[in-house]
Amino acid sequence: MLTEEALIVLAALGALGLVVLGTLELLWPSRPKHPARGASTPAEPAPRRWRSSIPRHAASRREAYLKMPPASALAPAPAQPPFPRAAPAAPVVEVAVTPAVESSVEGPIAIVDRCFELYQQHRYADVVSIAAAALGNDAPPARRPAGAREAAALWSVLALAQQALGDHAGARAALEAATEASPEAERATYRRQLVTLALGVARDLIASSGAHVAPDSESRVGDLRDALAWLDRGRAAAPGDTDLRDLAVTAEARLWPAYEQVVMALVQRQEFPAARRLLREALAHPRVPAARAETFRELFSGTFSGEIGQLTAQAIRAMQEARETEALGSLERAERLLESVHDEALPPKRREEVDRRLWWGYNKLGLRRVEAGAFEEAIEPLLRALRLAGTAPDRQSETRAALVRAFEGWTETSALAIREVADAGDREAAIVRSDKLWTRLRTALEEGLSERELAGAFTRVRRLFEEIGREPA
Repeated sequence: MLTEEALIVLAALGALGLVVLGTLELLWPSRPKHPARGASTPAEPAPRRWRSSIPRHAASRREAYLKMPPASALAPAPAQPPFPRAAPAAPVVEVAVTPAVESSVEGPIAIVDRCFELYQQHRYADVVSIAAAALGNDAPPARRPAGAREAAALWSVLALAQQALGDHAGARAALEAATEASPEAERATYRRQLVTLALGVARDLIASSGAHVAPDSESRVGDLRDALAWLDRGRAAAPGDTDLRDLAVTAEARLWPAYEQVVMALVQRQEFPAARRLLREALAHPRVPAARAETFRELFSGTFSGEIGQLTAQAIRAMQEARETEALGSLERAERLLESVHDEALPPKRREEVDRRLWWGYNKLGLRRVEAGAFEEAIEPLLRALRLAGTAPDRQSETRAALVRAFEGWTETSALAIREVADAGDREAAIVRSDKLWTRLRTALEEGLSERELAGAFTRVRRLFEEIGREPA
């Protein structure tokens, strides 16, 4: 049986436990067993159970009754960010720079930087447009390069763009302008750029001269000539550059044989003016070798004799086809061509050969007219043949004899016609025509015939004057 002291201890312990429980309730109050129901949103109705369309008797196909909802229904809804998401930015569209857009670029340094950026983006036409506007004489002062360094840099970028566009001549001019505009300490940079350009273009031209081109093609000569011109401009900027010098030697070694091959082909095709044009170019070159120059001079004189021979052959064919006017025209063109040739361009032996061809053509035409009774028309070609006969006795005698026949026949037929006019009572007309005969005979004496050779013709005209009662003038 508990004592009184034990009961007191137990009571004290129970009171202490109640105190602890009360304290805990104050700190962490327990959830009420029946909490008050507050206002809440109505719950969504439970989804209606899906029923299969497959008949109930298909019990063995249990999986067919469990029709799975679509994947979109199973996928969890994306979590909404705790803040509103910004709308996506519009795509950036690159717009080609025009002079109007370029105006937004401020300052000369900005223009150089902008042009170089455009060059790196392969927008070469925009570079040319902007740089040319800034470097033009009419550019506003605020848009021009601030100084020599900026101007040279802009010229250099412009050259790069023009080279990329295939305008090599424009690129060269831009680099020359950059060299001239740059400070003395920086000119070597632009000269090196010009040398690089010249080497590249010259190599391309030399390669083009031998690629897929016939050996006698004139474009082959043109490519090699242009390559040498580029190399000369490069050597003017860098006289001691060995690459330029070596490539120039290669180009020259190919150029002179190319000239000869093309000229020979043109001569064979009877394109004599084109052949002479190329030969003049070759002979005018300051570095043409002496041996080649001698060959070119021989070819040059050969083109004249060849063309005169061609014209003479045309005249012969025209005479054979009774087209004497055309024949005379061909012979006259050949004679004018011969007169245009300088003595040094046509050696004496070659000139004698050409004279003989022309003499033969004129003499042949005159004889044909004499034999046809066209005495007056025969005189002019026969006199030209006499001038071309030279000192050859056989040619001289043949042409003189034909001329005597022509003058005698002309004076005889003319005298008959003049007598008829006088008999008809028109004495004045007869006198005029008689004076014409006499004047023409006197002119023939100045053209190489002698009075003895024309004695018969003079006698006939004097008798005519006596008949009409007039003395010759």
